[in-house]
Amino acid sequence: MGWNLFASHYSIIIWIIEINTALLLGFSLAGVELAKVFKKVLYLSIFIGFICYVSYAIIDSYLLFFGIFLVIIPSILICLNISFFQTVTAILLALTFDLIFIRLIEHNFFDILLISSRINIDFGIQFSLDIFLALNNILIALIIYNKVPVLFPESLFEKQVNDLEISYHFYLYFLVFLLIILNIGLYFIAAQLSFIQMEFRIFLTIWSIIICLSLLFFLRAVILYKNEKMQFLLDKQYQKDLLSFYNIIRSQRHDFNLHLNTIYGLVHNGEYTSCKEYVDYMVNEARSINDLLPLGHPAVGAMLSTFQELASQKRIQLHFYIYNDLRTMPCSVYEMNKILGNLIQNAMEEAEGKQFIDSVIEVNITNEKGYIVLTVSNPTNLDENFLKDIFQIGYTTKSTHEGLGLPTVQKIVMKYKGIIYPQVEKGHISFIVRIPVTD
Repeated sequence: MGWNLFASHYSIIIWIIEINTALLLGFSLAGVELAKVFKKVLYLSIFIGFICYVSYAIIDSYLLFFGIFLVIIPSILICLNISFFQTVTAILLALTFDLIFIRLIEHNFFDILLISSRINIDFGIQFSLDIFLALNNILIALIIYNKVPVLFPESLFEKQVNDLEISYHFYLYFLVFLLIILNIGLYFIAAQLSFIQMEFRIFLTIWSIIICLSLLFFLRAVILYKNEKMQFLLDKQYQKDLLSFYNIIRSQRHDFNLHLNTIYGLVHNGEYTSCKEYVDYMVNEARSINDLLPLGHPAVGAMLSTFQELASQKRIQLHFYIYNDLRTMPCSVYEMNKILGNLIQNAMEEAEGKQFIDSVIEVNITNEKGYIVLTVSNPTNLDENFLKDIFQIGYTTKSTHEGLGLPTVQKIVMKYKGIIYPQVEKGHISFIVRIPVTD
């Protein structure tokens, strides 16, 4: 009785293993970090496997498998907290793998061997084949988890947050459309294989795999080209900022002799009060640039200099306190600029929009026990109740915002195993970022 019960229900284990392998590969190829979502993907696989098993027992149609995968997309969005396009792409890639590798290669290959050998398929043979395929998929899942293959980078699915970045929306639509067409075609091929002659069955299987892989890698090449173009535009913008930064320093040096002659004249004429005021003005002007010189990355200094000039135009005081040159930061200059840029921009809009009496923004860059610590502080009238959802995509306290800045910062910080958190104290809010330094 126990063996018969096992024989009638062991296939649910096979379903779960195959689904888990397909999902792991799908999410990996779509740029999701498997180490963060592995347990959730496993739980989803158990849930989907159980639903598929029950549904397949009621209605003997493999088409249910695809329907269930698509229906649970909202659950995956909630559980894994990744973007819609990334989720859809991962699911479609998982289905593509299931159809190509599991159906058209594994199951189809063994069917061809059994038919060619003219062996009667009893429960023992079927069970042995299922165990072999299950172990094969477990091995593939382990390889995927350790190697983490990526076909489409995660940046492809990030919602664009500034004018420099090139929109990938067309490519995302085309990618999803292509995967849907591929899966529909592969499904009908897999469903009709048992009715096709052996020679044509082998040819159709190989041809489907070649066409599918060729289209995927062609689209990947196009997307990578687009990404290189984006990096080129970013480099041009950095060069523009660096040139502006360099011109400011060169202008200060050029004006040095003029200032020296002016001071000499004021001292020579005994106008000491005017001389003191003139020197104070010079010191304040030079300090704004000198404060940024310790930074080891000119592009970061150029961006901060641009923000300082913009703050001055808006009558906002923006002070920098730099005690770490950022040479040991693990992230790229582009990512550091996104972190600091989003935090400073939010602080400036908060200070400007509320018209505080003392509109002072302080930016601290320091180090503390193996961490780079970034702190951006500004006046606010918010209380801690507004902070619980502040890192959720779409959440904002400003009517003109999309609520993308802070989630973008958090994503970059977490990528390097850092943390970001807000503190509200005495009418000021501080966003503190802690990122481990590189060895």
